[in-house]
Amino acid sequence: MDKSEVALALDRQSTGAPEWDGWKTNVDIKIQVPLCKKCSEGTEKTFTVPDLAYRPLVSVIRAAFTDPVSQWFHLTPFKHIWKSPVTGREQRLYDELYTSDAWNKAHNDLQKQQREDSLERVIAGLMFWSDGTHLAQFGHATAWPVYLFFGNLSKYKCASASSGLCHPVAFIPSVSLCPVDKHTDLLTHCKHELFHAVWKIILDDEFVKAYKNGIVIKCHDGVLRHVFPWIFTYSADYPEKVLIATICDKGLYPCPRCLLPKSSFHRLGSLSDLKRQLSYARTYLREMVCAARHKIYELGNPIKGTNAFAERLTPFGFNIYPVLVMDLMHSFTTGNLSFIAHFSTRNICIATVLILPPPSLPSWWSSSMLT
Repeated sequence: MDKSEVALALDRQSTGAPEWDGWKTNVDIKIQVPLCKKCSEGTEKTFTVPDLAYRPLVSVIRAAFTDPVSQWFHLTPFKHIWKSPVTGREQRLYDELYTSDAWNKAHNDLQKQQREDSLERVIAGLMFWSDGTHLAQFGHATAWPVYLFFGNLSKYKCASASSGLCHPVAFIPSVSLCPVDKHTDLLTHCKHELFHAVWKIILDDEFVKAYKNGIVIKCHDGVLRHVFPWIFTYSADYPEKVLIATICDKGLYPCPRCLLPKSSFHRLGSLSDLKRQLSYARTYLREMVCAARHKIYELGNPIKGTNAFAERLTPFGFNIYPVLVMDLMHSFTTGNLSFIAHFSTRNICIATVLILPPPSLPSWWSSSMLT
């Protein structure tokens, strides 16, 4: 078995799911690749990337809400307030997705919509993760999984590795060119096309219909509920955020969430930066984008580059940019923390050396090391 089949088998064993379990394997993906020279086929050619394995999202949602673990689902959001026993001062706590302003607003908006039945309306909070990774230190074995967690559950339950609450929903096949060094731009284009082609398959018509109208599910407690999927977060490293947001990697405006120019990076964390993030937040302006594409694709040269999330979900008010939350593992743990640890160690060494008398200073020491 290949890596995706092994993962699927382990997932079935952990959840006790039947063999079919909604998984679809060996799915072919077609992507458009530009040609160096114009030929009879045009300026681009269709290539097929095989071996996509994915599970329809509606199938995952139905399974989750009928599973015994759904008894711990939070179906009604709330605001978590802590009151000091000493001063009596109240303070808002931001600890779970179902206590956030985003979920509370989405829940209130959902209850205001026109009803066609008397069923309880609840939200299935979807939290996606994806990260292409190497499976070994040697060789070229790679995997590109897409995971799903439900924000209805407490993060403390989801954090347990043995809980089985992480749902693999896709294994994106890899695409490679040889030699890679001569085709870096082409490989980047192929990865972008492949990524969004896969997400167009994952965000199928069944899910889009459920996103708009909801789905009726008989939950584990035997109660019929009208469940509405809602994508709240997508966590990934920066290279994948570039793919998701369809922006230029380390371009003039490299942030996937706001329009902060690279020239203003020295203002990060300042009060003006916080205000700018709110006033210059990225939004997917569908009408303007469609008009621009018409002029470029139909009246000018065809340049490919679409966004699966925007094409599928923008008509329902979905905006992909605020969904791209900070990934602590990539943005802090392996980045800022290592930076802080390096300079903290340096400062400790300098402080230790400075208390030594001059004759005891090591031979490698020089005053220039203080700068």
